[in-house]
Amino acid sequence: MFVVALAVSDILMSTCCMPFSVVTLIRGQWIFGDTFCRFHGFGVFTFGLASLHTMGLIAVSRYFCIVKPERYIVLFKKQKILLYIGVVWCTAFIGSVPPFLFSHGGFEFQPGKAMCLYTFDTNIAYTVFIECVYVATPLTLIIVCYAKVFYTVSRSNQVFSLENNPQVLRANVEEAKVTKTLAAVMAGFACCWLPVCIIDYTDAAYGEPTLPRQAYLTYGFLVYLSSTINPFIYGATNKHFRRQYRVIFNNMFCMKVCRCSETFDADYSSDCRRHGPKVQITSLA
Repeated sequence: MFVVALAVSDILMSTCCMPFSVVTLIRGQWIFGDTFCRFHGFGVFTFGLASLHTMGLIAVSRYFCIVKPERYIVLFKKQKILLYIGVVWCTAFIGSVPPFLFSHGGFEFQPGKAMCLYTFDTNIAYTVFIECVYVATPLTLIIVCYAKVFYTVSRSNQVFSLENNPQVLRANVEEAKVTKTLAAVMAGFACCWLPVCIIDYTDAAYGEPTLPRQAYLTYGFLVYLSSTINPFIYGATNKHFRRQYRVIFNNMFCMKVCRCSETFDADYSSDCRRHGPKVQITSLA
Protein backbone atom coordinates (compact mmCIF):
# COMPACT_ATOMS: atom_id res chain seq x y z
CA MET A 1 0.00 0.00 0.00
CA PHE A 2 2.93 2.34 0.67
CA VAL A 3 4.27 1.56 -2.81
CA VAL A 4 0.89 2.54 -4.27
CA ALA A 5 1.00 5.83 -2.34
CA LEU A 6 4.50 6.47 -3.69
CA ALA A 7 3.28 5.73 -7.21
CA VAL A 8 0.42 8.22 -6.75
CA SER A 9 2.81 11.03 -5.82
CA ASP A 10 5.02 10.16 -8.81
CA ILE A 11 2.05 10.13 -11.19
CA LEU A 12 0.80 13.47 -9.87
CA MET A 13 4.24 15.01 -10.35
CA SER A 14 4.43 13.63 -13.90
CA THR A 15 0.94 14.69 -14.95
CA CYS A 16 0.31 17.92 -13.00
CA CYS A 17 3.76 19.53 -13.16
CA MET A 18 5.95 18.05 -15.88
CA PRO A 19 3.85 18.97 -18.97
CA PHE A 20 3.98 22.70 -18.12
CA SER A 21 7.77 22.61 -17.90
CA VAL A 22 7.91 20.88 -21.28
CA VAL A 23 5.68 23.56 -22.82
CA THR A 24 7.88 26.24 -21.22
CA LEU A 25 11.00 24.73 -22.77
CA ILE A 26 9.30 24.58 -26.17
CA ARG A 27 7.92 28.13 -26.03
CA GLY A 28 10.96 29.62 -24.31
CA GLN A 29 8.89 31.38 -21.65
CA TRP A 30 6.28 30.80 -18.94
CA ILE A 31 2.87 31.41 -20.56
CA PHE A 32 0.50 30.23 -17.81
CA GLY A 33 0.39 33.35 -15.63
CA ASP A 34 1.59 34.23 -12.14
CA THR A 35 -1.32 32.66 -10.25
CA PHE A 36 -0.90 29.27 -11.87
CA CYS A 37 2.87 29.60 -11.42
CA ARG A 38 2.41 29.68 -7.65
CA PHE A 39 0.21 26.59 -7.72
CA HIS A 40 2.68 24.84 -10.02
CA GLY A 41 5.48 25.51 -7.53
CA PHE A 42 3.22 24.37 -4.72
CA GLY A 43 2.57 21.10 -6.56
CA VAL A 44 6.25 20.38 -7.19
CA PHE A 45 7.06 21.12 -3.55
CA THR A 46 4.16 19.08 -2.13
CA PHE A 47 4.62 16.03 -4.33
CA GLY A 48 8.37 15.99 -3.67
CA LEU A 49 7.87 16.13 0.10
CA ALA A 50 5.12 13.50 -0.07
CA SER A 51 7.43 11.14 -1.98
CA LEU A 52 10.26 11.60 0.52
CA HIS A 53 8.02 11.10 3.55
CA THR A 54 6.36 8.05 1.97
CA MET A 55 9.81 6.54 1.53
CA GLY A 56 10.39 7.26 5.20
CA LEU A 57 7.23 5.31 6.03
CA ILE A 58 8.41 2.45 3.84
CA ALA A 59 11.76 2.38 5.65
CA VAL A 60 10.03 2.34 9.05
CA SER A 61 7.68 -0.46 7.96
CA ARG A 62 10.66 -2.50 6.74
CA TYR A 63 12.38 -1.91 10.06
CA PHE A 64 9.45 -3.26 12.07
CA CYS A 65 8.83 -6.11 9.59
CA ILE A 66 12.41 -7.38 9.84
CA VAL A 67 13.75 -6.19 13.19
CA LYS A 68 10.59 -6.21 15.34
CA PRO A 69 8.03 -8.42 13.55
CA GLU A 70 5.88 -8.88 16.66
CA ARG A 71 5.07 -5.15 16.65
CA TYR A 72 4.74 -4.91 12.86
CA ILE A 73 1.42 -6.79 12.90
CA VAL A 74 0.00 -4.32 15.40
CA LEU A 75 1.38 -1.09 13.97
CA PHE A 76 0.81 -1.74 10.28
CA LYS A 77 -2.75 -2.90 9.92
CA LYS A 78 -4.62 -1.66 6.85
CA GLN A 79 -6.53 1.09 8.68
CA LYS A 80 -3.37 2.39 10.34
CA ILE A 81 -1.46 2.34 7.07
CA LEU A 82 -4.16 4.51 5.47
CA LEU A 83 -3.92 6.83 8.47
CA TYR A 84 -0.14 7.08 8.11
CA ILE A 85 -0.44 7.90 4.41
CA GLY A 86 -3.05 10.56 5.17
CA VAL A 87 -0.80 12.15 7.80
CA VAL A 88 2.11 12.19 5.33
CA TRP A 89 0.06 14.02 2.69
CA CYS A 90 -1.36 16.47 5.23
CA THR A 91 2.14 17.18 6.52
CA ALA A 92 3.48 17.76 3.00
CA PHE A 93 0.53 20.02 2.23
CA ILE A 94 0.95 22.09 5.40
CA GLY A 95 4.69 22.43 4.87
CA SER A 96 4.17 23.79 1.35
CA VAL A 97 1.57 26.45 2.26
CA PRO A 98 3.75 29.15 3.98
CA PRO A 99 5.35 30.47 0.74
CA PHE A 100 1.86 31.66 -0.28
CA LEU A 101 1.88 33.92 2.79
CA PHE A 102 5.22 35.64 2.17
CA SER A 103 4.95 39.29 1.20
CA HIS A 104 7.58 38.85 -1.49
CA GLY A 105 9.26 35.85 -3.09
CA GLY A 106 7.70 32.49 -2.35
CA PHE A 107 6.86 30.45 -5.43
CA GLU A 108 8.33 32.15 -8.49
CA PHE A 109 9.18 31.18 -12.04
CA GLN A 110 12.85 30.31 -12.39
CA PRO A 111 13.78 30.51 -16.10
CA GLY A 112 16.90 28.35 -15.92
CA LYS A 113 14.92 25.47 -14.37
CA ALA A 114 11.88 25.93 -16.62
CA MET A 115 9.50 25.62 -13.67
CA CYS A 116 8.04 27.53 -10.77
CA LEU A 117 9.67 26.75 -7.43
CA TYR A 118 10.15 28.09 -3.94
CA THR A 119 12.99 30.61 -3.86
CA PHE A 120 15.11 29.36 -0.98
CA ASP A 121 16.66 32.74 -0.14
CA THR A 122 13.22 34.36 0.33
CA ASN A 123 12.84 33.36 3.99
CA ILE A 124 15.91 31.80 5.61
CA ALA A 125 14.05 30.74 8.78
CA TYR A 126 11.46 28.81 6.78
CA THR A 127 14.15 27.34 4.55
CA VAL A 128 16.13 26.07 7.56
CA PHE A 129 12.94 24.63 9.06
CA ILE A 130 12.06 22.78 5.85
CA GLU A 131 15.56 21.45 5.34
CA CYS A 132 15.96 20.26 8.95
CA VAL A 133 12.47 18.95 9.74
CA TYR A 134 11.01 17.99 6.36
CA VAL A 135 14.16 16.79 4.57
CA ALA A 136 16.97 15.93 6.98
CA THR A 137 14.77 14.13 9.52
CA PRO A 138 13.19 11.60 7.10
CA LEU A 139 16.53 11.07 5.35
CA THR A 140 18.22 10.28 8.67
CA LEU A 141 15.35 7.97 9.61
CA ILE A 142 15.62 6.15 6.28
CA ILE A 143 19.38 5.63 6.62
CA VAL A 144 19.12 4.36 10.21
CA CYS A 145 16.21 2.02 9.46
CA TYR A 146 17.79 0.42 6.38
CA ALA A 147 21.15 0.07 8.16
CA LYS A 148 19.50 -1.86 11.00
CA VAL A 149 17.41 -3.89 8.58
CA PHE A 150 20.39 -5.04 6.50
CA TYR A 151 22.38 -5.78 9.64
CA THR A 152 19.52 -7.92 11.02
CA VAL A 153 19.00 -9.74 7.72
CA SER A 154 22.71 -10.52 7.37
CA ARG A 155 22.92 -11.76 10.94
CA SER A 156 19.76 -13.87 10.60
CA ASN A 157 20.99 -15.51 7.39
CA GLN A 158 24.18 -16.61 9.16
CA VAL A 159 22.20 -18.06 12.07
CA PHE A 160 19.71 -19.92 9.87
CA SER A 161 22.53 -21.28 7.68
CA LEU A 162 24.29 -22.70 10.73
CA GLU A 163 21.03 -24.19 12.01
CA ASN A 164 20.36 -25.72 8.56
CA ASN A 165 16.82 -24.35 8.44
CA PRO A 166 16.14 -23.88 4.70
CA GLN A 167 12.48 -22.80 4.98
CA VAL A 168 13.13 -19.96 7.40
CA LEU A 169 16.25 -19.00 5.44
CA ARG A 170 14.24 -18.85 2.20
CA ALA A 171 11.62 -16.60 3.79
CA ASN A 172 14.33 -14.39 5.19
CA VAL A 173 15.97 -14.14 1.76
CA GLU A 174 12.66 -13.09 0.19
CA GLU A 175 12.24 -10.34 2.76
CA ALA A 176 15.80 -9.23 2.05
CA LYS A 177 15.04 -9.01 -1.69
CA VAL A 178 12.00 -6.83 -1.07
CA THR A 179 14.04 -4.62 1.24
CA LYS A 180 16.82 -4.29 -1.34
CA THR A 181 14.29 -3.26 -3.98
CA LEU A 182 12.85 -0.55 -1.75
CA ALA A 183 16.33 0.58 -0.73
CA ALA A 184 17.23 0.85 -4.44
CA VAL A 185 14.19 3.08 -4.95
CA MET A 186 15.42 5.30 -2.13
CA ALA A 187 18.92 5.36 -3.62
CA GLY A 188 17.52 6.43 -6.99
CA PHE A 189 15.51 9.16 -5.31
CA ALA A 190 18.61 10.36 -3.43
CA CYS A 191 20.75 10.37 -6.58
CA CYS A 192 18.19 12.62 -8.27
CA TRP A 193 17.56 15.01 -5.40
CA LEU A 194 21.06 15.35 -3.93
CA PRO A 195 22.36 17.45 -6.88
CA VAL A 196 19.09 19.44 -6.73
CA CYS A 197 19.69 20.27 -3.07
CA ILE A 198 23.30 21.25 -3.75
CA ILE A 199 22.19 23.67 -6.49
CA ASP A 200 19.53 25.15 -4.19
CA TYR A 201 22.03 25.59 -1.36
CA THR A 202 24.52 27.22 -3.72
CA ASP A 203 21.94 29.71 -5.02
CA ALA A 204 20.71 30.44 -1.49
CA ALA A 205 24.26 31.11 -0.30
CA TYR A 206 25.00 33.56 -3.12
CA GLY A 207 21.49 35.06 -3.15
CA GLU A 208 21.16 34.62 -6.93
CA PRO A 209 21.62 32.00 -9.66
CA THR A 210 25.34 31.63 -10.31
CA LEU A 211 25.67 28.29 -12.13
CA PRO A 212 25.66 27.66 -15.90
CA ARG A 213 22.31 27.17 -17.63
CA GLN A 214 23.14 23.51 -18.24
CA ALA A 215 23.21 22.95 -14.48
CA TYR A 216 19.70 24.36 -14.08
CA LEU A 217 18.36 22.35 -17.01
CA THR A 218 19.84 19.27 -15.34
CA TYR A 219 18.10 20.41 -12.15
CA GLY A 220 14.67 20.25 -13.81
CA PHE A 221 15.49 16.97 -15.53
CA LEU A 222 16.48 15.33 -12.23
CA VAL A 223 13.37 16.59 -10.41
CA TYR A 224 11.10 14.91 -12.93
CA LEU A 225 13.36 11.89 -13.42
CA SER A 226 12.87 11.02 -9.75
CA SER A 227 9.17 10.51 -10.49
CA THR A 228 9.70 8.23 -13.50
CA ILE A 229 12.54 5.85 -12.61
CA ASN A 230 10.78 3.78 -9.95
CA PRO A 231 9.09 1.30 -12.34
CA PHE A 232 12.46 0.64 -13.98
CA ILE A 233 14.10 0.09 -10.58
CA TYR A 234 11.34 -2.34 -9.59
CA GLY A 235 11.82 -4.28 -12.81
CA ALA A 236 15.62 -4.32 -12.57
CA THR A 237 15.80 -5.48 -8.93
CA ASN A 238 12.80 -7.77 -8.43
CA LYS A 239 11.82 -10.75 -10.55
CA HIS A 240 8.21 -10.65 -9.35
CA PHE A 241 7.81 -7.15 -10.80
CA ARG A 242 9.46 -8.27 -14.04
CA ARG A 243 7.00 -11.15 -14.28
CA GLN A 244 4.05 -8.83 -13.74
CA TYR A 245 5.41 -6.36 -16.29
CA ARG A 246 5.58 -9.16 -18.85
CA VAL A 247 1.99 -10.13 -18.08
CA ILE A 248 0.82 -6.52 -18.45
CA PHE A 249 2.68 -5.97 -21.73
CA ASN A 250 1.50 -9.31 -23.12
CA ASN A 251 -2.09 -8.43 -22.26
CA MET A 252 -1.71 -5.01 -23.86
CA PHE A 253 -0.24 -6.60 -27.01
CA CYS A 254 -2.97 -9.22 -27.16
CA MET A 255 -5.69 -6.59 -26.74
CA LYS A 256 -4.19 -4.52 -29.56
CA VAL A 257 -3.93 -7.53 -31.87
CA CYS A 258 -7.49 -8.62 -31.05
CA ARG A 259 -8.85 -5.13 -31.74
CA CYS A 260 -7.00 -4.97 -35.06
CA SER A 261 -8.37 -8.40 -35.96
CA GLU A 262 -11.92 -7.41 -35.01
CA THR A 263 -11.64 -4.21 -37.05
CA PHE A 264 -10.34 -6.13 -40.06
CA ASP A 265 -13.11 -8.74 -39.79
CA ALA A 266 -15.77 -6.06 -39.47
CA ASP A 267 -14.43 -4.12 -42.48
CA TYR A 268 -14.14 -7.31 -44.54
CA SER A 269 -17.70 -8.41 -43.69
CA SER A 270 -19.07 -4.96 -44.56
CA ASP A 271 -17.20 -4.98 -47.87
CA CYS A 272 -18.53 -8.43 -48.70
CA ARG A 273 -22.09 -7.33 -48.01
CA ARG A 274 -21.71 -4.32 -50.31
CA HIS A 275 -19.81 -5.88 -53.23
CA GLY A 276 -20.14 -9.60 -52.76
CA PRO A 277 -17.30 -12.06 -52.13
CA LYS A 278 -14.03 -11.38 -53.91
CA VAL A 279 -13.26 -15.03 -54.64
CA GLN A 280 -15.64 -17.46 -56.36
CA ILE A 281 -15.27 -21.14 -55.54
CA THR A 282 -16.19 -23.44 -58.44
CA SER A 283 -17.12 -27.03 -57.75
CA LEU A 284 -15.75 -29.72 -60.07
CA ALA A 285 -18.18 -32.19 -61.51
